[in-house]
Amino acid sequence: MIPDTSMLFSNIFDDYRITPFYIERFAYAVIASLTKNNANGDYDAALIPLQNAMIPFKAKLGLVDTSFNSQTGKTATLDKFKDFFSSYMKDNYVMIAAKLGGEKTASFKEFYPNKKTEYHQITKTKMPVVVRRLKTAAEKYEALLGAEITADLVGFEARWETLRKDQLEKMAAVKTNRQQKVVARRNLEMQLLFTIHFIGCKFPGDETLCKQFFDFNLLFPARHKSKEKGKTTNDTAK
Repeated sequence: MIPDTSMLFSNIFDDYRITPFYIERFAYAVIASLTKNNANGDYDAALIPLQNAMIPFKAKLGLVDTSFNSQTGKTATLDKFKDFFSSYMKDNYVMIAAKLGGEKTASFKEFYPNKKTEYHQITKTKMPVVVRRLKTAAEKYEALLGAEITADLVGFEARWETLRKDQLEKMAAVKTNRQQKVVARRNLEMQLLFTIHFIGCKFPGDETLCKQFFDFNLLFPARHKSKEKGKTTNDTAK
């Protein structure tokens, strides 16, 4: 029988089914097995590097989760502001028209060139253009609008830019942390492979003894017993 070289020499942990949770629990089980049998320090060469590899892996995993949740929160905040802006422009349509002399005046059309339609489902792409236009128009007609409405209309641009900048920074942080997570995961995989070969060198040819250090079932979801029985029954029937 020709040996499966991919199982002997490739990265067996490079598998999309092996989630961070599964490789983490597998690694902790390996660490526990090594520690249990390490009374004389015989396994320090594998144990210590493996423990060290777990630290950044856990840290980066937590950073990705935190950053992603933060990014989600910032997106929700941005959407809420967009909804508030849309409602404000619709609710104050009549008041702004009255202060500027009516809906048919040129000054009013600078605020509502398409009446309320533009503000019904305004997109994030259009927001920067619209809030800039409102700021320019509000400053131009401040005497007619009054201080309160002018302040609202002028302030929309700064508030939008602040929220958008914050969201983009969070998105960049998620990308950076994901890249760091890939490196940390790769390092952990390499250290686990080293540990496997290290144990193999300790006990060459002794499969039974070597397997005591590794529970490879932890790398994948547990299969339900009823499914296993069903499979056996079906296979027998064939």
